[in-house]
Amino acid sequence: MKLGMSSAVFYGYLETEDAAAALRGYDLQACEVFLETHSEYSAPFGQLVRERLQSLPCVSVHPKGTQFEPDIFGQSPRQHRDAMDIFRRICEAGQALGARWYVFHGVSTVRARRSPSALYHVVENLEEMASVARAHGMEVLWENVSWCALRTPEDVAQVRALLPEQGFVLDLKQARQVDCDPFEMIDAMGTGLRHLHLLDWTASGELVLPGEGVMDFPRLFRRLARDGYTGAAILEPYAIQGRDPQRLRRSLAYLRRCMEEAQA
Repeated sequence: MKLGMSSAVFYGYLETEDAAAALRGYDLQACEVFLETHSEYSAPFGQLVRERLQSLPCVSVHPKGTQFEPDIFGQSPRQHRDAMDIFRRICEAGQALGARWYVFHGVSTVRARRSPSALYHVVENLEEMASVARAHGMEVLWENVSWCALRTPEDVAQVRALLPEQGFVLDLKQARQVDCDPFEMIDAMGTGLRHLHLLDWTASGELVLPGEGVMDFPRLFRRLARDGYTGAAILEPYAIQGRDPQRLRRSLAYLRRCMEEAQA
């Protein structure tokens, strides 16, 4: 299991290539690159970011999916083609970065709750995405997100029934925001769990860095070690939690201790 951090920690005050360089200032084994806008969705940009990362491995790319992902499931053929073109370019960027995973949010359900199985041509569209990703050495992982179609263990069960090989990202804070026990999500994702986004929260629900809240990280890492999880564990703070480098370093040190103790 590798401990990493997302470049999203610097969102809004460092451009992506500069955020990549800043990640090197932390004791990390891996990172996730958050691609923020259309001009970053290309192989040359991915190569630039990889150069800025130097020897720090990028294991995953996470685009700003609200810019195009819902249109992959739109009924307009032109919308779908345009969205898939953007997706393909992100896969080219991910390949240049050496990334293995594409983090997928999917369709927002802010206006109306929709389960994964209710999305337009969900199986065909995900299979098309998987084919494009494979051609670039990547795999699409569906992340649980409180405001999107995949949000509960029941949603995960639907996806696994439709697409048994589908992989998943467990986002702890997103599970918490729908009052879901993260361990129930681990049960639901099963062997499909490939990637992990970490954050913590207080008893009142305020999001904080790991080690500052009530999430039981020792239990989490013991469970993952027992299950044979070999993916990355990525600290994914919002920028407001990441402005203090010393807090970030303390949190990473805490996570590292929990991981090492679980694997001892």
